[in-house]
Amino acid sequence: MKNTMHVGDNAPQIEAKDVWDRSVRVPSQREWKYLSFHRFADCPFCNLRTNDLIKNHALLEKHGIGIVSIWPSKKEYLLHPSSNALPPFPMLSDEGKVLYKKYGVVETSYMGALKLFLHPITMLNALKKKHRNIRVDADPRLLPASFLIDSEGKVKLAHYGSHYADHPSIDFIIDTKTKKI
Repeated sequence: MKNTMHVGDNAPQIEAKDVWDRSVRVPSQREWKYLSFHRFADCPFCNLRTNDLIKNHALLEKHGIGIVSIWPSKKEYLLHPSSNALPPFPMLSDEGKVLYKKYGVVETSYMGALKLFLHPITMLNALKKKHRNIRVDADPRLLPASFLIDSEGKVKLAHYGSHYADHPSIDFIIDTKTKKI
């Protein structure tokens, strides 16, 4: 049985170096952290989400939320993304999926691809912006996940994706922190 995280759980600690060799620590006493677990570096749906996080980075920071982007991909693939957009927030390479296992991000599914057909606009946007030659350096069936961790290390949001592009909205993340939900 997989070990999933739930709201109210203590988040597993993260002490790591990002792909630029900067220290990353979760929990952080100075801000909440939004953890975004992705499928692989060239995943068109993950790159769509990364671009959304880049676009909303300042808004999330304004609300005291820092972003940590976690990938099962090689560091060199993350430093040369297919989307040509390097984020202003930390990216962690977790090739051994140590963090994935700690947070229970282990679900894989071919149904994740089929469920995308219920979201044609997302599919179209991701495929329109995809890199010509996609390198798959991790399990292509891996489902994404998202967590919001408060400054004391408590899980405030635990979202396990049901399809390859399933992430909570930026508004939902902010509302979770500001208790509007």
